[in-house]
Amino acid sequence: MMNASQRLFLALLLSLEIVLTNSLSFNVILLLFFNGLILYQGLPLKRYLYCWAVGFIPAIGSFWSFYLYAQGDLSHRLHVGLVMGSRVFLLIFLGAWLVNKTKEAVLLQSLQQNLHLSNTFIYGLIAALNFMPRFKQAFQNIQAASQMRGVSLHWYQPTLYFKALIQAIQWSESLAMAMTAHGFQEGAERSVYQTYPYKKVGFAWLALVLILTIGLLRLLPY
Repeated sequence: MMNASQRLFLALLLSLEIVLTNSLSFNVILLLFFNGLILYQGLPLKRYLYCWAVGFIPAIGSFWSFYLYAQGDLSHRLHVGLVMGSRVFLLIFLGAWLVNKTKEAVLLQSLQQNLHLSNTFIYGLIAALNFMPRFKQAFQNIQAASQMRGVSLHWYQPTLYFKALIQAIQWSESLAMAMTAHGFQEGAERSVYQTYPYKKVGFAWLALVLILTIGLLRLLPY
């Protein structure tokens, strides 16, 4: 119904509505909706529980900070704390809905085609995403090589990241040579293997969701 760019626009617009309103009922309804939606989309249970776990500490921290230090009486501070705490979970699950069925490379290519972003910028981001698994393997290789010399490198030690940075510089040189070999030139016109055009029905869905959420805010109690 919507392409990747339109899904991102919808997520950004909803995020703007969420952070500009202080309606607990609105947050709860959207939170239940997106929980049901991502479960319907087939989000694995482990990732679903991970979303709750990631947001637990920030949500509790937001709640207590506003509950203890916000201005107003007890009921007002309780309301503000619940709004801020639920907002954390709501933004997390809104992001989970966005990335659950949208691949990073597809989203970047869609933005490049629809917003005419720089090819160099987009291909650089795609290359960085593709290198992420190699970085994990590089960290493990560096730690294994250090242990063979009797030195243990842990995640909090700068030496580990310095060695990984040297590895990344070598990869960047290889990537630049590979892109040049495939005919990539800065500012040159490029053809695309697959297009991601805007969908007219997607704009209709954007308008419908915004109308429904604005109407919901007017009807719901504070």
